[in-house]
Amino acid sequence: MCAVREVEEETGWRPHEVKPLLTFQPWVGTADAENLLFLARSAKHMGTPMDANEAEQIAWIPLSEARKLVGKGEIVGAGTVIAVLELVARQARGEL
Repeated sequence: MCAVREVEEETGWRPHEVKPLLTFQPWVGTADAENLLFLARSAKHMGTPMDANEAEQIAWIPLSEARKLVGKGEIVGAGTVIAVLELVARQARGEL
C-alpha cells in the first residue's frame, strides 16, 4: 500500500494494522483532489526518514493532547486536523 510506503519514507516508521479512516476534498469546487486518511494501530521504527524535508517534527502524541494542540492552533494541517477530530469523535462514541 502506498500510504505505508509514504509514511516510512517521510518519518522512518513503518505502520502496521492500517485501515482507511476517511476521505476529504480540500478544494471543493476548485479542484478534484481527494485526500485519503488511514489509521494505523502500531508502527515499527525502521531508521532515518528517506525524505527529511517532508515533516517538520515527528513525535507520538496521545489523542487527548493532539486535540488540545488543534484547539490551540498548534496543529494546523487540514488533513491532520480532520483526522484528529474524527478520531476524537469515534472515541467519544466508543468506536476506538
